[in-house]
Amino acid sequence: MTEIDMTESAQRKRYIENKKLDLLVTSLASNMPGTVVNSIIISVVLWQIIPIERILPWLSVNILFVLIRYAGLWIYHKGFITKNVKLWKLMLLLSFIIAGLLFGSSAVFLVDPERPEYIIFLYFIAGGMVSGGLGAYHNHLPVFFAYSATVFILPTVVIYNLDTNITTTMSLLGMIFYILSSVNAKKMNTDLSEALALRYDNYLLVKNLNLEKKNTEMLNAQLMEKNHELKSLTRIDPLTGLKNRRYLFDEFTPYHRRVMEKRCIEMEGKNKRSSSTQYGYGIFMMDIDKFKLVNDNFGHDSGDMVLKQFSARLLEKVRTDDVVARVGGEEFIIILKDTDETHLLTFAETVRHNIEAAPFNITQERTINITTSIGFIFYPFFENFPVKMSFEQAISLADKGLYYAKQNGRNISVRIGCTEQKSRDVNIVEAIASDIPTAIEQKKIYFEICTKRD
Repeated sequence: MTEIDMTESAQRKRYIENKKLDLLVTSLASNMPGTVVNSIIISVVLWQIIPIERILPWLSVNILFVLIRYAGLWIYHKGFITKNVKLWKLMLLLSFIIAGLLFGSSAVFLVDPERPEYIIFLYFIAGGMVSGGLGAYHNHLPVFFAYSATVFILPTVVIYNLDTNITTTMSLLGMIFYILSSVNAKKMNTDLSEALALRYDNYLLVKNLNLEKKNTEMLNAQLMEKNHELKSLTRIDPLTGLKNRRYLFDEFTPYHRRVMEKRCIEMEGKNKRSSSTQYGYGIFMMDIDKFKLVNDNFGHDSGDMVLKQFSARLLEKVRTDDVVARVGGEEFIIILKDTDETHLLTFAETVRHNIEAAPFNITQERTINITTSIGFIFYPFFENFPVKMSFEQAISLADKGLYYAKQNGRNISVRIGCTEQKSRDVNIVEAIASDIPTAIEQKKIYFEICTKRD
């Protein structure tokens, strides 16, 4: 065997031993409550049979030792060092011997020779502890044998010494049960060792493959990152840092059109959902009132400063997953996701007040006051036919609402509504969506000024 093979063999062995120790500690943490429960069950059953001054000390000592072992586990998790594996194994082994003796002592301190049925009850409890130990502690044979022997041998001796046909037979059957459990524990331990060795070999194989692929993966990751950065740059307005028109119409609207189509299917399919479910988008088109005067009177640098501050104030009022985009020179859009139609007016007015509430800084340490006009609409526009009007059409209508606000004095919010918004007649809805100018002319689509003036 070469030096490399010897090193790998030693590492494999160390891996297996450490994993077995981890499994043992994990099993111990989850199985110790069983000791407390069984101790309480025994105490309750024997409460009227055995003097309290014998039951309470036995119960208290068992529970106290469980708490001490939990404290030891806490120390293990906080300060375990791989070079101390042997020390921890020895300490765990001693703790199992003590735990087994304490619990098994029930067959000595909690017995009444005149009531053999209760001694048999204790024996069955001890057998259950052996079965539990087989499943939990087969990963470390010395621990299993130390625990199972101390838990089971004392009750076996006591029940055998009762010297009745039933108890003698039960003690003999109990020993057969213990021998079979021990054989199974050894087999399970061997199977576990082989499985851990296979896992370690697979780990090494994967590790080597990962090392070989590392450079390629790094190059691919860097390439993907650059592509993502490039794509992001084409979707970001360089001045304000907001999303731009390309993002709005190339990414956002196609995706959310599919969301609306899915909702339509849910409303019309076998698993039909109620159309009263509040779900939709608030679309707000806005621009800076008389922005051209800012550039003309104070210069384009001042105009850029205003645009940046305007963008920041819009972002103050939205959630992280809402959309704020700059779609033109001084024109912006906000799209609220998963919102209620009744919330739109409050939001529009909040944004409008936030813009006019404080002055904007411009060049030469000057300040100016500006206002904004807003047109807003709820999408889907038609409650019972979500996809009969597209996202793009809704945005266009919000833009018309903005234009209406500009015509009617600026610094106001305008809601776009429809007299047939709740209509269940698909022909009426399609007629409106297919010829929006006529619908506006006929006032089926209307513009409502929502801002109150003094």
